[in-house]
Amino acid sequence: MRLTLSEEEIHYILSKIEKKELIKKIRHQLEADQARDKSKKLRSANKATKIRTQRAKLKIENGMNLLRMENQELTYYAIAKYSGVSYATVKKYVKL
Repeated sequence: MRLTLSEEEIHYILSKIEKKELIKKIRHQLEADQARDKSKKLRSANKATKIRTQRAKLKIENGMNLLRMENQELTYYAIAKYSGVSYATVKKYVKL
């Protein structure tokens, strides 16, 4: 069972507990849970960023291929227009 408490509720409960060893265990568990939650969020954010980057690069590559097939000049603006990504994203990943 998982129980979500505010900081105030946690401090109130800890102030009512008299056994110091139990307070240490509770504090240790709270710190461990917070560290675990942060690492999960960080991994998820990194994974999402990697996926977005891969999609953007694929779109840019497809846009560049379309421009080449139509014998048009490769410019940042044209690539952005054909690929459907922003000009800044094209500048970030393409070196002309």
